Amino acid sequence: MGERTQGKPVSLLGTGRHLSNLELETWTAFLDASRLIDEALSRHLADEHEMNHSDYEVLVRLDGSGGTLRLSVLADQCVSSRSKLTHTLNRVEKRGWIRRQPVDSDGRGLEASITNEGGIALAAASDKHAQLIRDNMLALWDPDELSVVKSSLQKATQHMRNNRRA
Repeated sequence: MGERTQGKPVSLLGTGRHLSNLELETWTAFLDASRLIDEALSRHLADEHEMNHSDYEVLVRLDGSGGTLRLSVLADQCVSSRSKLTHTLNRVEKRGWIRRQPVDSDGRGLEASITNEGGIALAAASDKHAQLIRDNMLALWDPDELSVVKSSLQKATQHMRNNRRA
């Protein structure tokens, strides 16, 4: 990691006063890996499919839910504010990839549904998207390591979701 001072990499000293070496190196490894994979995935989506990662995630979440989700559930799944989600939905709706409609059962809320065009856009991007994830991260770990990473991230995600402000 380069030059060290008091056992900590020089570039990490600011935060290092508050975290142990192991905590600091784990945190920065997580940040670096997540930013680098997001950069690779975002570049692929923008360059080859003229969509951003938020667009792709909305299509994935809708497709994975059977095609339709209430907007409040979609916002929670995407870990997005309703305002940010609205901007994303406006963009993908203009492209014909989703449609919004009132919830039939109660008439109070709105739901979003993926369209045939959205399914086609998602299918066109998905194979390479998955391959980038596999090549840049998942294939680096054996099944036992994958299980540890999965359970660790699920634990952190659940904790943060439970303590998240509405």
